[in-house]
Amino acid sequence: MNLTIVIVSYKSSHLLDELILDIPKNFEIIIIENSLDTNLKKLEKKYDNVEVVFPNKNLGLGKAMNLGLNKSKNNFVWCLCPDVKISTKCYNEIFNLLNYFDDFSLISPTYFDEKIHKNYKSSDMNLSDNVRVIKNYKLIAVEEIDFATVIVNKSKIDSNNMMDENIHLYFENQEVCLRFKKQGKKLYVVDNLKFVHHGTQSSDPSLKFDIQIHRNWHYCWSKFYYLRKHYSYLYALRKTLPNLLRALKKCFIYMIKNDGANFKLHKAELLGLTNSYLLRKSLHRPPQDKNLQ
Repeated sequence: MNLTIVIVSYKSSHLLDELILDIPKNFEIIIIENSLDTNLKKLEKKYDNVEVVFPNKNLGLGKAMNLGLNKSKNNFVWCLCPDVKISTKCYNEIFNLLNYFDDFSLISPTYFDEKIHKNYKSSDMNLSDNVRVIKNYKLIAVEEIDFATVIVNKSKIDSNNMMDENIHLYFENQEVCLRFKKQGKKLYVVDNLKFVHHGTQSSDPSLKFDIQIHRNWHYCWSKFYYLRKHYSYLYALRKTLPNLLRALKKCFIYMIKNDGANFKLHKAELLGLTNSYLLRKSLHRPPQDKNLQ
């Protein structure tokens, strides 16, 4: 078996059993747990093919994915978010495809309902020009893939540093895909293999407010960082200025209304942007992570 499943988790124990049950038992599974939820250790006793890794620090998605890629001894690594639903048939079909096709850096199945949202982007309006068929699998060459689920071909990349570890959360996949595009690497989606992504459900629901503050901070920090890295400081500033003005307006409105909760949510956006403008590192962590630092 030349395929490893890597799952990056943050207090996602409520989802992992269901996810693991659909994964074929002969697939190696590595779970990187970014919290101190040691209850996940029980998964190693319950499933023979599962290893749980505790970095003892919230690494963020990118650094945790790099850790998983490096721990895997296999060439193909299938990275998953905990809140995806993939059928056992889809896992086996992807594995079958990999026996015939390895001329790619990244590849992924596609969303079950693409009318709502696609998990890929392409600047080519006529996608039919980018289609190839391998053993009845319809592959579409694309420029960007959502990392809710993605298969990495380690032989085609620098797997030690695939993810930019300066990014803790958000814009990880855009950064990797744009970098790979500049390097001429090949990215595909498999149009006739589908999965479901529930979205923003990967963490413990009881932590919803703290996690949302965390997400707001990092979305704004990472957006500016990504644009600055690949374009310029001034371009990134121009693109994020509407975010800054909107956050300022919302903070003012909710301060007048004495709505402390919503004020904190938009204050996080302001702080994320201003820290990124000042070229500070992405250091914000949820309060419950203070014992991980």
